[in-house]
Order: sequence, then structure tokens, then C-alpha cells
Amino acid sequence: GQLQFFEHDLCKDADLESCIERTGYEGANVLFNNAGIFDMAPLLESTLEQYDRIFALNVRAMFRLMQGMAGHLVASGISGSIINLSSGAGRHGHALTSHYCASKAAVISYTQSAALAFAKNDIKVNAIAPGEIDTPMWQLVERLFAKYENQVIGEKRRLVSETVPMGRMGVPSDIAGVAVFLASDLSRYVTGQTINVDGGDVLS
Repeated sequence: GQLQFFEHDLCKDADLESCIERTGYEGANVLFNNAGIFDMAPLLESTLEQYDRIFALNVRAMFRLMQGMAGHLVASGISGSIINLSSGAGRHGHALTSHYCASKAAVISYTQSAALAFAKNDIKVNAIAPGEIDTPMWQLVERLFAKYENQVIGEKRRLVSETVPMGRMGVPSDIAGVAVFLASDLSRYVTGQTINVDGGDVLS
């Protein structure tokens, strides 16, 4: 197929609404709701500014895009699939990442509510909860853990890899395969679920 790329700042309402308009482009029926940011600090040092920035993208924009896509699908009367990106961090708290964990827990809750709201319209709403995935964002994650846990760069990556039952960090293609499954008719009877893709780190 043909690909088109458009840049949007989803923390700006005008850009957010423009992006939502594109979700209805030529009968599109799959949303991979992936935009997100990460930050961390000890709880007593966590600020409302960090909270506002994380929740603006990870929760507010995620919700509005999900809502907008569902609106297009309901109005057009076609079935579809909405895939929200949560995180293993949304399954449990962490002393250094309270805002981030809470934002990803909110994704799980919104996913469940939307799945119930749109089941009668044949619109699946599911989430993926990645574990530790080796992406460019991990450069930031490593720097922050090095700062707050007095580690050298690279140490957190080694420790994480050792704790994952499958013995390695994930890669983006590990997430992509599950996303394709959720987008396809192979998952036509799956909705309201959050699928862990984490090498066995969280069992459910």
C-alpha cells in the first residue's frame, strides 16, 4: 500500500483535532494509538509539570484519538480495531516512575471502558503492554536510571535483560506482530484485553 506521513503535536488541540480528521481518511478502520513520553523522578521530587506533560500525551491525547476514531467508525457503520499502547508499567507502581505508571494504568482502564462502549458496533478496542523494548527511548531511560540509581550507562540494560525470563529485551517487531494480530480478523472475538508483550515478565 501507499504510505503518507503527517506531523502533529498531540499536546496542541488544533494538531490533535487535525490528526483525528485523518483517522477517518478514506475509510481507515485501524488505529494504532502509540504516541507517548517517559519521565521519572523520586516521588517527593515528582512535579505537577511532569504530571501535566506525561498525562497530556499518554492519557489525554490517547483518549481523544481513540474517541475520534471510534466516532468515525460508528458514523460510517464499519467495523474496526483500536489498539492502545499501555506498558508493563501500567500493571504495577514503581517508586521512580509514579506519573508514567499511572498514565499507562489509565490506558488500560480507558481501553476496557471503550471496548464495552463499542462492542455492539463491532469495534474492537484492545491494548498492548510492552515490557522493556529496545527503542531510542531507552537512551533516555538509561540516563535517568543512571542518575537516580547511581549506575553507569549500560548497567540498567544488562540488569533488565537478565531479569526477563526469555533472557533479552524486546525489539519493535515483537510489538508489531501482536499489533497486526489485533488489527486483523484473526482477533475478531478479542476486545477489552491488554496483552503483555514482555518475554514472560508479567504473567496473567
